[in-house]
Amino acid sequence: MWYAVSFVLAAVVMLLAWKILQLKRSAREIADTFSERVQDQSGTAIGVSGRDRDMCRLADGLNRELLELQKIRLQCERSETELNRAVANLSHDLRTPLTAISGYLTLLQETDDPEERAQYIRVLSERTEVMKELAEELLQYSKLVAPEAAGEAVPTAVDTVLTESIAGAYPLLSERGITPEVNLPAERVMRTVNKAELSRMFGNLLTNAVRYSDGDLMITLTADGDVTFENSASGLDPVMAGQLFDRFFTVENGGRGTGLGLSIVRMLAERMGGKADLRLEGGRLAVTVHLPADEKNC
Repeated sequence: MWYAVSFVLAAVVMLLAWKILQLKRSAREIADTFSERVQDQSGTAIGVSGRDRDMCRLADGLNRELLELQKIRLQCERSETELNRAVANLSHDLRTPLTAISGYLTLLQETDDPEERAQYIRVLSERTEVMKELAEELLQYSKLVAPEAAGEAVPTAVDTVLTESIAGAYPLLSERGITPEVNLPAERVMRTVNKAELSRMFGNLLTNAVRYSDGDLMITLTADGDVTFENSASGLDPVMAGQLFDRFFTVENGGRGTGLGLSIVRMLAERMGGKADLRLEGGRLAVTVHLPADEKNC
């Protein structure tokens, strides 16, 4: 009897010892492979030779976290590349007016001719305004991406804000010889949004239209809350159009700007629960923002 009990105990001890060895081997495999996978970007999954359920579950969990880590790493690399490109572009955009300002200040100091002085002062004012617009757009973007940036949403007449924005942009439109064709629904379009952000979004859409338009602009608001800014844009091709929503993307013939205008439009539209997209067909660019109806009104 005692012999049988001893044999069973010995078998149990050996089984436990074998189990412990298997767990230790699996743990070493996971530890060694994990450190390698964190360093490389191969995406190879961590595997274990044992069949222990808990160890397999641990490996699966680590593999999921490694995938998320790889996604974050790729996002950081893209953001760094985008930031480096943005810094280069902004440096160029700021250096150009600064160089002009420096040169015209020198000319202004060297001349006593009233007409020349007036011309130089006019150019200096224009270049200063360019720098002011660049700084304002960057400040606007930095405020919008702040966590506390979202303003109070209140019931707002979208059609009223749109017409006010168009009226406010009249000098800009007139300068380019653009007389917009505006189509509004018969009924009022109400949405619960932040009025200031809605106005800013329409302002950016108008600026974008002026920047790329060949001289025309059609603005349409539907009862469903779709706002479309459409204009001919011979200076754009499908590749360029596909990047207009990217932060800091600018088109050389698109005039001055940081390339944040449409990126801000998309950000604001999504903050309002909507979306923004664009299409380029037959040389015509159409940017559409959809503002969904309030849930309580659906």
